Amino acid sequence: MRLNKYVFYVAVFVLTVFSGSLRALTAADQKEIQQFQLTEDFLHRYEAASAANRSHEDAETDPKKVAAMMSSLDAMTAKVESNPGTVALIAQHGLKPREVVVGGIVLMRVAMADSALANPATARYVDKDKLPSEANMAFYRRHKAEITKLMQNSFGNSDGDK
Repeated sequence: MRLNKYVFYVAVFVLTVFSGSLRALTAADQKEIQQFQLTEDFLHRYEAASAANRSHEDAETDPKKVAAMMSSLDAMTAKVESNPGTVALIAQHGLKPREVVVGGIVLMRVAMADSALANPATARYVDKDKLPSEANMAFYRRHKAEITKLMQNSFGNSDGDK
């Protein structure tokens, strides 16, 4: 299973969290996400795992199936764990399924929050209660180009081209 497929799921999930259009995560899930600290070590391992996985598999596009899978961190983690190839791939880079899920959500949230807050027209719609921690926002700003490249490669390079 393609790691980038999970980045897609995380992106859809983050959009639903910011828009509130689908089920919200539990308070415990939100707390876990809020407490996750982005580090250079995590970012580099996450990038390496993503880059190492160049096989192509179409992502699930049925909104109901995606929504069900993304109803909780446990459901997302279980989906990752259900594929031994994905588990082995991320383990080669010192990552655990839960870490990939939560860290991926945090990466997407900081990118989206930074973008939304930078534009006065959208800043007023950002739910301030769901903003990432200041430490994670600062990390994002320091590594913005690297994280942007990771996301572009994840969404735009399904064939492995750079």
